[in-house]
Amino acid sequence: MNGPNTMYRMRPIIKLTEELELPKCMYRMRNIQQAYLNSRVELQLSNKIQPSSISEQVKKFLKCPLPEMTALENRQEAILAQLADLKIQLATLRSQLKQTPVPEVKQGTDTSSKTCNILQNGVIHDVVINASPEYPPYSLAALRRLWGDGLKLGVHCHVHSSITNLPKSLDCFLSLVSSNFEQGRSPLLNVTLVWKNVGADTELVVSPMKHVTVKGEVNILRYLSRLGPPRYNYELGTDPATSARVDGILDICYTLARSRTVKEQQSLIRSLNSQLGKSQFLAGGDRISVADIAAWSVLKQRSLQGLSANMNKWLQNCSQVLRLDM
Repeated sequence: MNGPNTMYRMRPIIKLTEELELPKCMYRMRNIQQAYLNSRVELQLSNKIQPSSISEQVKKFLKCPLPEMTALENRQEAILAQLADLKIQLATLRSQLKQTPVPEVKQGTDTSSKTCNILQNGVIHDVVINASPEYPPYSLAALRRLWGDGLKLGVHCHVHSSITNLPKSLDCFLSLVSSNFEQGRSPLLNVTLVWKNVGADTELVVSPMKHVTVKGEVNILRYLSRLGPPRYNYELGTDPATSARVDGILDICYTLARSRTVKEQQSLIRSLNSQLGKSQFLAGGDRISVADIAAWSVLKQRSLQGLSANMNKWLQNCSQVLRLDM
């Protein structure tokens, strides 16, 4: 036999003239074929949407934004209004205090005549420093002499219950930092020095409520140098190489304050001597800096012996400039 054969067509045995009523006691399944056909129809309709219709929908969305976007815009407007009001209040306070806005200090400019940051608003600042009697912060006495009238620094001492009595060796230091100001020369930076058993980690309490502290006398010097007269802030008016050099010296001083062996101390002192070289001061040039104060203080604390002639000469230069002989 070649090719398909026509099959015999049977006539229906039962003719359904009416629609059958299906029982409701069984679970009724979803018509899978119909759901598929509906999804195909929706896909075809979405493909027929013109770009103009999409742009109209975007415009409609922009005209009627979400409630969250409207609330965010209102909040932004309120914050901007508060900032504008705060700016007006600061301008009023500045005019009352007869303070002029301090322009931004650019690299390479002379900062000797600029006003220190803490004087911009004329408000008295109070900070708390916790120090151990074994590691007195000689840098406070140095800053007090160095800043002079540029920033009047007042120091008030208290003794914590962890300290029974202060050694006699601190009498000279206490007389230098606790001297009173002349009449009409009230300090703008008050330091409360608390003698406490904290070891070499001298602490400056920034925020007592949030337990934020600056640890280490070197890091405290970094913090105070940003508040003091700009001419003594090594980050202003100097090239990046000089700033990096001062930072490196400060790191050496931080490590020297925590050194435990003589070998380690000698290695760090040699590093300071190499940084000094033939210069008068550690940062180079003939002007004392925060690096000299940090190194001078840590050498006073450790009472190190056997320094080179170059280092001894540098110590004498620091004592003469600071007018301190302790």
